[in-house]
Amino acid sequence: MGQSILEKYISIPQNTGSTEELLLAIEEETQITFSYSNKVCLEDSIVLSTNRNSIEGFINEIFKNCPVEINPRKNKIIITPAPTQAEEKFVIKGFINNIKNGEVLIGASIYDSHLWQGTSSNNFGFYSLTLPKGEIILNCSFIGFSTQQHRFTLTKDTTLNFNLIFNNKIKEIPVVSYLGKDGINTSRTSTVNVPVEQLQKFPSFLGEVDVIKTLQLLPGINSGSEGASGLFVRGGSVDQNLYLLDDVPVYNISHLFGFFSVFNADAINNISVTKGGFPARYGGRLSSVIDIRMKDGNTEKIKGKVSLGMMSSKLALDGPLYKDKTTFNLSFRRSYFDLFALPLQAGRSSKTAFYFYDSNLKVSHKFSDRSRLYLSLYGGRDKYYTRFNFNKVRNPDQPEDQNDMININDQSYSGWGNVVGSLRLNTIYSDKLFSNISLAYSNYTYFVGYEEHNTSNNDWNYFEQKYYSGISDIMLKLNYDFFSNPKHYIRFGGKYTHHIFNPGIDFLRRTRNNETVLDSTIGGKNILGDELFFYIEDDMKLSSKIKANIGVHSSFYFTGNTTYYSIQPRFSLNYLFRPRFALKISYARMTQYMHLLGSSTVTLPTDLWIPVTDNIKPQFADQISLGIKWQWTEGFTLSLEGYYKKYKQLLSSYNNSVYIGINNVNQTVFSYGKGYSKGLEFLIHKKAGDLTGWLGYTLSKSEQRFSDINNGDYFPMTNDRRHSVGLFTNYKFNSKVDIALTWSLGSGNYITLPTEKFYVPQLPTEGNSESNSYSELYGKVNGFKMPISHRLDVGINFNKEIKYGQRTWSFGLFNAYGSQNAFSVYFDTDINSNGEEIRQLKQLSIFPIPIPYIRYTLKF
Repeated sequence: MGQSILEKYISIPQNTGSTEELLLAIEEETQITFSYSNKVCLEDSIVLSTNRNSIEGFINEIFKNCPVEINPRKNKIIITPAPTQAEEKFVIKGFINNIKNGEVLIGASIYDSHLWQGTSSNNFGFYSLTLPKGEIILNCSFIGFSTQQHRFTLTKDTTLNFNLIFNNKIKEIPVVSYLGKDGINTSRTSTVNVPVEQLQKFPSFLGEVDVIKTLQLLPGINSGSEGASGLFVRGGSVDQNLYLLDDVPVYNISHLFGFFSVFNADAINNISVTKGGFPARYGGRLSSVIDIRMKDGNTEKIKGKVSLGMMSSKLALDGPLYKDKTTFNLSFRRSYFDLFALPLQAGRSSKTAFYFYDSNLKVSHKFSDRSRLYLSLYGGRDKYYTRFNFNKVRNPDQPEDQNDMININDQSYSGWGNVVGSLRLNTIYSDKLFSNISLAYSNYTYFVGYEEHNTSNNDWNYFEQKYYSGISDIMLKLNYDFFSNPKHYIRFGGKYTHHIFNPGIDFLRRTRNNETVLDSTIGGKNILGDELFFYIEDDMKLSSKIKANIGVHSSFYFTGNTTYYSIQPRFSLNYLFRPRFALKISYARMTQYMHLLGSSTVTLPTDLWIPVTDNIKPQFADQISLGIKWQWTEGFTLSLEGYYKKYKQLLSSYNNSVYIGINNVNQTVFSYGKGYSKGLEFLIHKKAGDLTGWLGYTLSKSEQRFSDINNGDYFPMTNDRRHSVGLFTNYKFNSKVDIALTWSLGSGNYITLPTEKFYVPQLPTEGNSESNSYSELYGKVNGFKMPISHRLDVGINFNKEIKYGQRTWSFGLFNAYGSQNAFSVYFDTDINSNGEEIRQLKQLSIFPIPIPYIRYTLKF
């Protein structure tokens, strides 16, 4: 498979003849078909030096007086005139959209069938391609969409927009396979694009489709804990993932303590995951980039979607605000557990409930064919609370002669939320230069509080205490895309971020009969930091077989009296053995200027983000990967990739408290270490046809080392899982019924458990013996391994066209065969029949039985 047809040696019966005669002789010996332009030189009499040569050797000798370009395609060889310095060239540019709703198609392929030169659309659907004057057959393809082709004569700079039709049943088109979005002919490595259409079909917990949980089934990615929505990528921790929502970082992606993510599938247009071979335009994290793009909104008419489920309901609307100029996309989601839980707890002395909500809004405005403006907004919040001590008191705002009573109660609560916004201006400066200028804001806040009411002697006393912690970013980013020519796609730009870290602030307030007698703030000293980076990268075509992406990312972080900087080279290469078979290799250095202290198995809101300071150092990673990718039919790819990643200056949270305090960040002594991750990943992915889905397997190992932990020896990272399998498949019986299932299996992750329990008596002066207690001695950090976990989820969708649009009933089972997967393990003491204490290790399974779900969706 690795041998090119051009390298094959053959013998032909003659060594003289015309151009046509000699090419025909080669065809008869090889069953290869030649296709050549009428612009090449056709000679009447040629004398070859030998009648045995390689196919490429014969062609070069036949056309020695007329330079040509040779392009092999399976059993076909295309011969075109070699370009000359005087050859006149023009630019073809435009946007690529989904004709159904006007959404841009990111990463679509555009290429000329004559010259086999092409490019791809950027994150805003824009492309630019420079081609020589003459006849053009321009093709545009995107996985799951029918290919569109335009034939014309190129005589001037041309604007050509493509509007593709979705058709997941498309048959194989040989020319499409060469430049398909599946990545065979792209320089990028360790990158997976998941079609949003597949995400919508996933069976889900309580019917809540979660785009992040779908990614956990991809090789190299796991969840850390049963049912959690966090991502651990190639051994990295949760803080080493960069989540971008329309190019803005999101710091906490969890709803409901990690069981759902904040990303609403109804609002998403495109999602890609990069695990290695990072292009220079990305930076700031060590393990992955999850790039999520929101929908712009369709340009034809207002459309909507209503979805009612067991956990939440969703509403989505999109359409034009001003025809052909302005569109919008709006989505809203809210859980309603609290609406049911509170009435069910009527009469109880305390009531507990929680809720979450999120909303997305995107407005796009087209000033002209060369300028567009985008406004993207996200807001979401979770709150968990308990209410107790219910009472009625006289309203102190009323006159004393009235007896107006109001209900009061005490409560404790906690919650967290994100606010994200960006304003982006796209400008086409010339036919080859595209820019995106962004002004953005991101805020994450965690809060916990307590409210207490007390009535005595006609006085109404109220006390409230709140604790806040969080991080805010203000960003300015400039990105430029320069489509130099079909062999060079250059990106460059920079970003400035002003970080505001709030380690913690307490608010205290006390009132008496609505008169404030105490209003105090404790803490509130923010930690500021400024991060700046510049980048440049070139996606280049070195030959007909070799493409490369070479770039550098330079970053600086200014804090206190210290300036940190990092030069991060990036390199990836694609060698195309055959049109459908490629070898890929990459290297990337990454730097991260912040750390997350807290739980390492579940992303909790109490986890604390801390930046680098004068005495807190950044963390680094170097990663190299090598793999192959094979597309044996349209929309069906197989990839095999190995990687090795080395970490430096990891910050230990094993021996440090999460709540290090407002004034102690720069005084706390931290422990630094190093680590490595290595693995092998296998993925089969099918994106078109009635049957779609993927099967992935990962073999990996991740270890770390700290001088003051486990005697300085290497020990497993918490998220180290030796074996992991993920399967997703969806089968469409017809337009009315489709069924989906997911199955996952993984080795247990590592945990720390006590090895001894000992008696701790109280001193006689401290009371009687009833105060005696036991303490536990913990052994090696991550010295124990959790049990293997596996789970099957199934779902079925029934679709029907109705008067107002389409309705869908979705049914399914989460954990269909009731696997007893451990969420956590703990030691407990039981008493046997002889009255003896028996120490046992037990597990907590939070989803031990099949959990059904039902959801109703109406599109109109």
